Amino acid sequence: MNPPNRHAELYLNDQLVGIVEVRSSDNSWHFGVFTPHGDFAPFAPLFGRWSLLMHADEDADRLTSAASDELRETEIQIDRLRAKLHIPATGEWCDLQQINIDGELIDWKT
Repeated sequence: MNPPNRHAELYLNDQLVGIVEVRSSDNSWHFGVFTPHGDFAPFAPLFGRWSLLMHADEDADRLTSAASDELRETEIQIDRLRAKLHIPATGEWCDLQQINIDGELIDWKT
C-alpha cells in the first residue's frame, strides 16, 4: 500500500465507489483522502452515521450507552461490506479488514 500519494480505487460489495489517495501508514493501518463517485451514495448514510456517532460525545469521557450500542451496530454493518482497494498502477488488489470514512478522510486496515 506504500508509497504515499499512490492512488487506489475503493470497491464496496464489488462496486467501484471512489478514489483514494494514500497518504500514510502505521503498521497495518493506512490513511488517505477519499473522493467518492456517484455509486458511493447508497453507502454514504452508513458512513455518515458512523461519523456522527464517533463525534457525538466529544465533550464527554465516554459515549452514552445508547450511542455506544448504535455505534457497535453501525460498525457491524460496515464490517459486513466487502471492501477492497485496487491499485491501477500495479494491478494489486487488497482486501480490507476494516474501513472508516469520515468526510474526506479514510482509514483502513489490511
